[in-house]
Amino acid sequence: MEIEPNLETQIFYNLSDALKNPSVVEILDLHFNDLSEFPMEILEFDNLKKLDIYNNQIASIPSEIQKLQKLEKLDISGNHLSELPESIGNLKNLTTLIASWNNLSSIPKSIANLTNLIKLSLNNNELKNLPDEIGNLHNLKELIISENELIEIPESIGNLVNLEKLRVYENRLTNLPKSISKLKQLTKLEINDNNLDKIPDFISELTNLSRFRAFKNQIAYIPESIVELTNLEKLILYENEISQLPVKIGQLKALKELDLSFNNISYVPDSFFELSNTLRILRFNNNPISDALQIKITRSFPNTKIYWE
Repeated sequence: MEIEPNLETQIFYNLSDALKNPSVVEILDLHFNDLSEFPMEILEFDNLKKLDIYNNQIASIPSEIQKLQKLEKLDISGNHLSELPESIGNLKNLTTLIASWNNLSSIPKSIANLTNLIKLSLNNNELKNLPDEIGNLHNLKELIISENELIEIPESIGNLVNLEKLRVYENRLTNLPKSISKLKQLTKLEINDNNLDKIPDFISELTNLSRFRAFKNQIAYIPESIVELTNLEKLILYENEISQLPVKIGQLKALKELDLSFNNISYVPDSFFELSNTLRILRFNNNPISDALQIKITRSFPNTKIYWE
């Protein structure tokens, strides 16, 4: 969630200007400043609400950052951070924390105290696990933990009942925790580029899901329960090992895009043709589908862009 500056709020792009009147500084943008250290002068800005210091060469964040008690957004992405200070949990007004593109191998348990957090972005780090305490972030709407080294997601993620977007692609996951089924507000789930061999049956409980990406896994089975996702608009499953579709796949009445390319599908159930009213993009290339079936599908979906090659 971005902080929208009002017309009277000045954005400061260098420390020298900001230090002339520290009390008025609410937004400080020091990205791409070739900073090798966190400027301690920043701590003088008691009214600071938004701090952008991304794309520098900062190796550590001082524990004193907790002095910025009015801080709402902190973007420290694209630096050389290997850890975050425990004191970051004392930034109680923080709604957005972006720490992507660093060298983080762990997250402090104190993150549990950031109960006003709405967006947490930790992608492109070296995380092997997440603390159970992440489940305390009850107001979180967007969690980005993609492109790490995660082998599992903690069960506590099910406590994030307001979560709308979960991006966990390009990790090492072999399964998903059952607690994900509690995320009733989830609209986007991206689990592609992992080591999953199936889509769990409980996926059907994510009734608000509209976009589901699970391509580049080892998925051989799509559960029949997926047809209960009546809000699903995009289903992207290319480069898996799928050989058959759910018998009642035609019940996905909101589906607009379906990508099943690079699988082992040679047959489609009768209900598949019920998708012709809504489906606009269909990717079926690199499947062992006969010429006769290709012709039948092409004729049955006159308003759909179909990719056979």
